[in-house]
Amino acid sequence: MLAVGRGRLTANGSFSLPKLTAIVARAIARSGPLSSGIVNAAANPATFAPFVKANLPVLTNLVVREYATAVKKKATATKKKPAAKKKPAAKKKTTTTKKTTTATKKKPAVKRRAVAKKTGTRRAATKKKPAAKKKKKPVKKVVKKKKKPVEKKDGIQTLRKKALKPPGKNVTSYALFYSEVYKTFTGPASVRAKAAGAQWKALSDAEKQVYTDRSKIEAAKMRAAYDTWVAKQNPADLMAANKARSRVNSYREKKGIKARMLKIDDDRVPKRPMTAYIFFCKEAVNKPELVSLPTATERIKKAGGLWKTLAESDKKKYIDLAARDKVRYENEKAEFEKKYKPSATA
Repeated sequence: MLAVGRGRLTANGSFSLPKLTAIVARAIARSGPLSSGIVNAAANPATFAPFVKANLPVLTNLVVREYATAVKKKATATKKKPAAKKKPAAKKKTTTTKKTTTATKKKPAVKRRAVAKKTGTRRAATKKKPAAKKKKKPVKKVVKKKKKPVEKKDGIQTLRKKALKPPGKNVTSYALFYSEVYKTFTGPASVRAKAAGAQWKALSDAEKQVYTDRSKIEAAKMRAAYDTWVAKQNPADLMAANKARSRVNSYREKKGIKARMLKIDDDRVPKRPMTAYIFFCKEAVNKPELVSLPTATERIKKAGGLWKTLAESDKKKYIDLAARDKVRYENEKAEFEKKYKPSATA
């Protein structure tokens, strides 16, 4: 097909063979039904040539039209715009500089300003302005609080001296027995104690009763001696001794020592106020559900449970009792401190 129409196509324009091929391809693509038919015919060489011959006039017209469109586009693209006329260059003005006689004349030398020379000094430099002093922020004075003098706590040895050594006020039946048989055993104290305990268990109830009766008599004598000793002491010193004993017991508890110092009984010293819970326990001990319990530990535990479940309105009674007892203690303590003063050695 290209061979048939090549002479006609190249008459009006100059295109290369690849370009012409592209133009023919576009014409075939725009032919509608012929485009699909030529593709199917191209697949079989036997049917391709007859198809082209049958449709050659139509294909040729399509190619010529596509070619004419391409030629027009090429013509419009190749047209150039007329070049803008250049303006004639401006003539340079030739200016002749007249030589004047003044050019050749030398200018008079500029007189330097006379600087007054100071004898023995260099040329004064421009003084710099002093830098502005930064204002110092006022420093707040920190007022140190005076520490309160810390009272030195007494050591354990001093506390033992203040605790005093009152005579014993009670003795048990086993203590009497042990004091008698202790010397009959030999060896360390632990061995003697075990031997005395084994011998005490071997005694009959009648033999133990003898020591029980003796202990009651001895306890009465010891209590009388104890009360006599207490009466001779300054109540203020006894109060200080009880405080020292309390601190010694705390020290022993921390160290794991089981031995405790008992409080010194003195009716002249004001009894400390009781709490609302203590007032309740004293009353609750007589209740049937507490009396039936075998041990004091169980009774106290039961009383604590009853106190927790008690309504606030019911607790008010015991709270009022505790408040009155506290007022009583404060009044008695004030009178006690006026009447009794601790001795210098206490």
